[in-house]
Amino acid sequence: MTTELMHTLAWSLLHFVWQGAAITAVAAAFMLVLRTPASRYLAGIGALVLMLASFAVTFSLIGNSSEASDYSAALPAAPLASQEAYAFSAHPFADKPAAVASETDFLWVARGWLVGVCLFALRLAFGLLVLEHLRRRNLVPLPSSMVEQFRALQQRIGIRRAIRYCECHLLRVPAVIGIFRPIVLLPMRALTGLTEQQLEAVIAHELGHIKRFDVAVNFFQVITETLFFFHPAVWWLNKRIRADREDCCDDVAVAACGGTVGYARALATMEGWRDVPSFAMAINGSPVAARVARLLGVSQHGSGNRAAGVVTASLVLATALAAGAISIGVANPAMAQTPTAAEAPAEPSVAATPTVPAIPAVAAEPARPAKPAREAKPPREPKPPREPKPVREPKPERQQLQIVREQRIERTERRPGDPSFIDEMKSVGLEDLDVEQLVALKNQGVTPEYVRDIRSTGLTPDVNLLLAMRVQDITPAYVREMRAAGFNPDASELIAMKVQDVTPQYAKELRALGYNPSAQEIIALKVQDVTPDYVKAMRAKGMDADVGELIAMKVQDITPEYRKAMEAAGFKLNVSELIQAKVMDITPEFVAQASAHGFKNLDIGKLIQLKNADIF
Repeated sequence: MTTELMHTLAWSLLHFVWQGAAITAVAAAFMLVLRTPASRYLAGIGALVLMLASFAVTFSLIGNSSEASDYSAALPAAPLASQEAYAFSAHPFADKPAAVASETDFLWVARGWLVGVCLFALRLAFGLLVLEHLRRRNLVPLPSSMVEQFRALQQRIGIRRAIRYCECHLLRVPAVIGIFRPIVLLPMRALTGLTEQQLEAVIAHELGHIKRFDVAVNFFQVITETLFFFHPAVWWLNKRIRADREDCCDDVAVAACGGTVGYARALATMEGWRDVPSFAMAINGSPVAARVARLLGVSQHGSGNRAAGVVTASLVLATALAAGAISIGVANPAMAQTPTAAEAPAEPSVAATPTVPAIPAVAAEPARPAKPAREAKPPREPKPPREPKPVREPKPERQQLQIVREQRIERTERRPGDPSFIDEMKSVGLEDLDVEQLVALKNQGVTPEYVRDIRSTGLTPDVNLLLAMRVQDITPAYVREMRAAGFNPDASELIAMKVQDVTPQYAKELRALGYNPSAQEIIALKVQDVTPDYVKAMRAKGMDADVGELIAMKVQDITPEYRKAMEAAGFKLNVSELIQAKVMDITPEFVAQASAHGFKNLDIGKLIQLKNADIF
């Protein structure tokens, strides 16, 4: 790539900084005003296309201006006006124009951009290889009865393309891959963990991606992210586009299958199933909480936020345009003064060198009269001696540290030949300790024997962890008892367990009840005060929950009495439904109020809809 082309590329990239910000600001203002996800989605895609067009036009204009300057520089130059001008231009030490340095000032911009594009291109290539690996080796055809059901749904949505439906063990959420030959991928968890109605709605969502050609649009977005990786506005705009795209496909799923609450529940269920290739269209590809709130009719953006967003976008647009005006004012003179190969002064040949006439001898000038001697200045008066600077008192921290050290030295009685505390710490591998660490270790009673005993359990904590373990009175016996109870925590987890008073007896009682929690889970259980008695009381009422459900039940204060009251109101709910009802504040009184208004055959989903609508 030539220097002129690199120079053009560098200036085009610098101009795109303000151009991309201005285009994004306009798109953001439109997105705040537009109501439907489809219109916001089109506005975002249009902004991306405009970004690419602006960069291409800028590159073309700067390149054409450079070619015009090259052509003008290649024309024959006028003869020199005088021999003095020629001599100045041919002098090897003549000053070059200031703009010569500008030719290479911004070349690092183009080189850095090329390196970044190559790195992000590797990201793109790796993603395509992962998708091809999924397509060729990890797909299992679904049963024909299920495929027929999905094809009927496909016809209902209005898609006539040939679509494959397969199970993929490497995915955790449903997804779509392929532009020309699309494939809907379903994990085993979706086939077994969702109801038939929820699974149908999820498939309708993925079919919406195929109908709208979202895979191709997403590939276009990845291309823009690769080319303009340096601009935050491009990443922000792509994030908004992907969120609006998921909203559009949610609308397709609800329109095709209905059951807004069931579909919202399916989204919430799959929120934790995140493990999907970057370029696949996954159902949880955008924040699920906002999508669920939109489906249930909960407004998250008021008119005040919308107006503030428009004002912010306007300010960003004004700033970008001002920066663009400044950059154009700087770029035009620099581009005009950039030297080219044709502008470089050619060295004259030996035959064409004109004869410079000899310079006549300069006549001797008459001697100038001697200047009168200056009068002697009076001697300066000696400066008074400076007062000695007051001695600075030591800082309180240093003074306190010095006192501590002196006290420690006075209290330490050692016989000649006995190792010091520093030597003892070095003997167990604790070297390069500062004064604060040495004093803290000594004050907390961290002895070499304690360090050796802790390390004998297989732990290798640093100085800070050793201090924390000693403060919490973590002994080697405690470590071994927790391991005997089925845990293998590290030093940080042991400290957290001790702080929350997780005893080996507590761990053994949970094991006896059939639970096998991790170190983090048992800490969370203890924090929420989930006792073995609480577990037994809930099981006595028919609620056999796992560790996560136990924590959620305790957080929401679900008691056996609450379940009994809901059963008396006509709702026999399982653990997850009880948690959902408690989160939405569905009480027996609310159920009785709904029945009094004539609502019959209510399920938990309809109760939540009534609660959100705030009808009574």
